[in-house]
Amino acid sequence: MATYPPTTTGTPREDGTDPSGYRMPGPWTRTVGELTLSYLPDAGVHMIPTRVYPATEDGHWTPHRPHMTDRGHLAMSCGALLVERRGTRLLLDAGHGRISGEELEHFQHRFDHVQDLPDGLARLGVDPATLETVAFTHLHDDHTGWARPDAVDDPRSFFPHARWIVGEGELEGLDPAAGPRLAGQGERTTAVADGTEIAEGVRAWALPGHTTGHTAWILDTGDGRRIVAFGDAMHSPVQVEHPDWDVVLDQDRAEAERSRRRLVELLSQDGVFGYGVHFADQQLGTVDGSGRWRPWNDATDAR
Repeated sequence: MATYPPTTTGTPREDGTDPSGYRMPGPWTRTVGELTLSYLPDAGVHMIPTRVYPATEDGHWTPHRPHMTDRGHLAMSCGALLVERRGTRLLLDAGHGRISGEELEHFQHRFDHVQDLPDGLARLGVDPATLETVAFTHLHDDHTGWARPDAVDDPRSFFPHARWIVGEGELEGLDPAAGPRLAGQGERTTAVADGTEIAEGVRAWALPGHTTGHTAWILDTGDGRRIVAFGDAMHSPVQVEHPDWDVVLDQDRAEAERSRRRLVELLSQDGVFGYGVHFADQQLGTVDGSGRWRPWNDATDAR
């Protein structure tokens, strides 16, 4: 089953502009094997491509217009993924949180929408107080949003009873002067090693480089397929073809590239799909035989 808005991926016009002018996804839900996956959007950001990927120039982006807006900006989504299996639930990442949409970094052009995650959970009938586990790919602000100490008036955050799960090494890589990234960080956070199963069919896969302990989460669908929620190991489908394109925020660029290449190799295998939280309207997909990102096709991939 899949529910989502009409596709916004258009074919570029002859002049290279985007006929849709919009790349940010709304909420969607898919049933994949034993899993029900629900994407909860929390922000959409239009990025300046050559600033996000400092090794690139304007001409490098001409072949990648389908991933860009009509104004030439690279669209990136922010949000969280709710994973449900046989009555159990966990959340992967916690969105962007309380942002004004006016505080732009030098590589950002503008925000599209903000603060949708709480409404998304409400639409699904999920009380955030009942969520017992939130697992993070890493602890950058656009992934810790509603789990931060200042997320809501309640100092326990929007998820008052959840335990936090991060990859081994992520806490050690934080700047102590910046303060805690998570509500109750010292008491509620568990760091897990590569390969650790944190829930039935959900295990950690260390993909360091973007941050010290950056971790993907591999979901076993129960029917022979796997879905890799890979966080910021890649920020856009273009990196599938260009794993050497580092991102301005990569902490260790050489290690991040090694992790991207490992990820692309895994996604090239039969029955392995990826979830790229920042992949705008192509978040679910795989790597096809030509070495490119192929968005999920319900007619074929659901089998």
